[in-house]
Amino acid sequence: MGYDYKKCTEEIFEFSKCVQGTGVFAIGESVMEKKIYCIEYGKGAKKLFLNGAHHGLEYITAAFLMRFLRELASAYGDGTDFFGYDVKRLLEGVKLFVVPMVNPDGVDIAQNGLDITNRYHRRLISMVGIHSFNRVWQANANGVDINHNYDARWSVIEKNPSPTKYSGPYSESEPETKAICEFVRAEDFDMLMAFHSQGGEIYYDFDGMAQEADRRAAERMSRESGYPVRQTVGTAAFGGCKDWFIKEFGRSGFTVEMGHGKNPLPEEQLDKIFEENARIILSAMTTLCNQV
Repeated sequence: MGYDYKKCTEEIFEFSKCVQGTGVFAIGESVMEKKIYCIEYGKGAKKLFLNGAHHGLEYITAAFLMRFLRELASAYGDGTDFFGYDVKRLLEGVKLFVVPMVNPDGVDIAQNGLDITNRYHRRLISMVGIHSFNRVWQANANGVDINHNYDARWSVIEKNPSPTKYSGPYSESEPETKAICEFVRAEDFDMLMAFHSQGGEIYYDFDGMAQEADRRAAERMSRESGYPVRQTVGTAAFGGCKDWFIKEFGRSGFTVEMGHGKNPLPEEQLDKIFEENARIILSAMTTLCNQV
């Protein structure tokens, strides 16, 4: 697909240049010292945090989030609705904070492979012991699966750095995880949504902590998208971003697994899954607007 950190960053700054009322700032840096950028857009009192590309092979989620912002802003500028939703009402009720690419190092490794002249890559080879990382790499540049590194029943899955499933030496050990957690603590979000691929499913609970209102919100998203609401099981049931958010704050957190197939999903699938996932976000914004 070619949607790497460079392409994502170019789109972030092009969006901020073209769309009034947009803020762009870094919430932290990756292992390899790439800035993790956030886009702020909207005027509302309710705050919705969207993030994507926790995993290297799931860069289609970053491409989706950037396209969503562009089309949302275009509808607002034209005074038209967006898949039947009143954009003006939504953006006056909700402020979006979007981190399209949580794991820029992992995305670049998954797409571009390794550069043996790079000291971080040489260290990774010495830790993991394989030399061909593209098409398999989900973790960060320390070989840690960021979406198993949050303090939500954190536990070791793989015991050593690996392309996937190694949860790190301890929770929040990774700079990417720490950046997300510190940002969320500082901003006091009303809702969090983490986008992944693939499976075409919506998850809303962690350890039975979700409220009935969260289930109803997930079911509205399901009706809009056609994605069923599921309960996580096995290794997917702990250590994730939305798990930590629900546990830490007792607020609405959702994981959306967009699309179907094998990661990385092909570029041509973005057109098909765009409306499904745009409607999920618009439904979430409507839920927040309707809260007293």
